[in-house]
Amino acid sequence: MDATGLTAQEKITLFSAWGLIRKDLDIHGRNMLLLLFHKYPHYVSYFDFTDDASAQTLVDNKSLYSQSIHVIKTFGSLIEYGLKDPALFNETLKKITRIHAERNVYGKDILTIGDVLLNYLAQVLGRQVSDALPDAFRKLFVTIAGRFPVEPTEGDDKDRERSS
Repeated sequence: MDATGLTAQEKITLFSAWGLIRKDLDIHGRNMLLLLFHKYPHYVSYFDFTDDASAQTLVDNKSLYSQSIHVIKTFGSLIEYGLKDPALFNETLKKITRIHAERNVYGKDILTIGDVLLNYLAQVLGRQVSDALPDAFRKLFVTIAGRFPVEPTEGDDKDRERSS
């Protein structure tokens, strides 16, 4: 194992699954975000969809399409390039965490998103999903989530207020 936290076999499993969806990233990215918002509506507020003021629904919103393509391509770059080059994986994760630090994205959010993406892949790929994919996918998201801060608990906020 290297900085990715994955074995060679787990990397192959992820490459294989990614290869099955990469040709339709615009559709899969949008559907993954819509599934996330359906299961966890509060995540809609993490995004800005105001660029498309003419959209009647989130499904029709071009801002959603734009952001979903960005999200899925970033995730894909971790798989396609980062799993081959652990230094690139590390640098990509540094950038992702830096960008999301001011948005209060925590490790638990990453794990939630990972579960939604895994469920989506299982639905879309059906029998093409390797039995090893869930474990490899979860390990990848545990590694990614480990780079994000832990959400402060209510007691942490009170302790900080007292020490100020």
